[in-house]
Amino acid sequence: MNKKVYIISLVIILIDQFLKLLVSYFNVNISIIPNFLSLIITSNKGVAFSMLSGHNILIIVVSVILLIVLINMYNKEIKSENKTKYKQVIFGILFGGIMGNLIDRIFKGKVIDYISIEFNKYYFPIFNFADIAITIGVILLIILIVKEEDKN
Repeated sequence: MNKKVYIISLVIILIDQFLKLLVSYFNVNISIIPNFLSLIITSNKGVAFSMLSGHNILIIVVSVILLIVLINMYNKEIKSENKTKYKQVIFGILFGGIMGNLIDRIFKGKVIDYISIEFNKYYFPIFNFADIAITIGVILLIILIVKEEDKN
């Protein structure tokens, strides 16, 4: 893999782990923007929306398989004629986000979440920085795939 991908991944992992350590240390529970954004520390033994809660080994195995698939996909993309710096950024963001949560699962048996969003009395499930990176990475990857399909 390219050095840029490693650096982006490492930066995402470090930010994610630092924020999780910080909110855990201070046992955060504060409102940043009333009725919209709060920091509330919690943990999740599942994946998005607590699905597969309590199946940590399965989630770890699936995460590792997903990383392997993405690494193979990255290697194919970089060898193609269409290699761009955007692909390096996208894959770096994805790898960093997945690794950030995977580190929690392996060493803590759960993922630390802390970002809470409320909108019109609807509470979105609490999430973390790694989740944001994964979401942004997936959206950008889908956009990239769709654009490349349009070219063909």
